[in-house]
Amino acid sequence: MYPVVLFKQDQSFKTLLQGLGKASENQIKSVLAERELVKPEEELTPEIITSLQKKINNATRV
Repeated sequence: MYPVVLFKQDQSFKTLLQGLGKASENQIKSVLAERELVKPEEELTPEIITSLQKKINNATRV
Protein backbone atom coordinates (compact mmCIF):
# COMPACT_ATOMS: atom_id res chain seq x y z
CA MET A 1 0.00 0.00 0.00
CA TYR A 2 0.98 3.59 -0.33
CA PRO A 3 2.65 5.14 2.73
CA VAL A 4 -0.05 7.84 2.92
CA VAL A 5 -2.79 5.20 3.02
CA LEU A 6 -0.97 3.28 5.76
CA PHE A 7 -0.48 6.47 7.75
CA LYS A 8 -4.18 7.33 7.49
CA GLN A 9 -5.17 3.81 8.53
CA ASP A 10 -2.84 3.99 11.51
CA GLN A 11 -4.25 7.34 12.56
CA SER A 12 -7.82 6.09 12.18
CA PHE A 13 -7.03 3.05 14.30
CA LYS A 14 -5.44 5.19 17.03
CA THR A 15 -8.46 7.49 17.02
CA LEU A 16 -10.78 4.50 17.31
CA LEU A 17 -8.83 3.11 20.26
CA GLN A 18 -8.90 6.45 22.04
CA GLY A 19 -12.65 6.72 21.50
CA LEU A 20 -13.26 3.24 22.87
CA GLY A 21 -11.41 3.96 26.09
CA LYS A 22 -10.15 1.30 28.46
CA ALA A 23 -12.06 -1.58 29.97
CA SER A 24 -11.72 -2.43 33.63
CA GLU A 25 -10.34 -5.79 34.68
CA ASN A 26 -13.81 -6.86 35.82
CA GLN A 27 -15.32 -5.90 32.45
CA ILE A 28 -12.69 -7.92 30.61
CA LYS A 29 -13.22 -10.96 32.82
CA SER A 30 -16.98 -10.69 32.38
CA VAL A 31 -16.74 -10.57 28.58
CA LEU A 32 -14.32 -13.50 28.48
CA ALA A 33 -16.57 -15.54 30.78
CA GLU A 34 -19.58 -14.96 28.51
CA ARG A 35 -17.89 -15.74 25.21
CA GLU A 36 -19.17 -18.59 23.11
CA LEU A 37 -16.87 -21.58 22.89
CA VAL A 38 -16.62 -22.95 19.38
CA LYS A 39 -14.67 -25.70 17.66
CA PRO A 40 -11.19 -24.46 16.65
CA GLU A 41 -10.34 -23.99 13.01
CA GLU A 42 -8.62 -26.94 11.39
CA GLU A 43 -5.35 -25.02 10.91
CA LEU A 44 -4.90 -24.58 14.66
CA THR A 45 -2.75 -27.31 16.11
CA PRO A 46 -3.19 -28.44 19.73
CA GLU A 47 0.11 -26.71 20.53
CA ILE A 48 -1.10 -23.38 19.15
CA ILE A 49 -4.40 -23.68 21.03
CA THR A 50 -2.59 -24.45 24.30
CA SER A 51 -0.25 -21.51 23.78
CA LEU A 52 -3.14 -19.13 23.11
CA GLN A 53 -5.07 -20.37 26.15
CA LYS A 54 -2.02 -19.78 28.35
CA LYS A 55 -1.62 -16.25 26.99
CA ILE A 56 -5.30 -15.48 27.65
CA ASN A 57 -5.11 -16.92 31.17
CA ASN A 58 -1.93 -14.99 31.95
CA ALA A 59 -3.45 -11.76 30.64
CA THR A 60 -6.53 -12.11 32.83
CA ARG A 61 -4.77 -12.98 36.11
CA VAL A 62 -5.10 -10.54 38.95
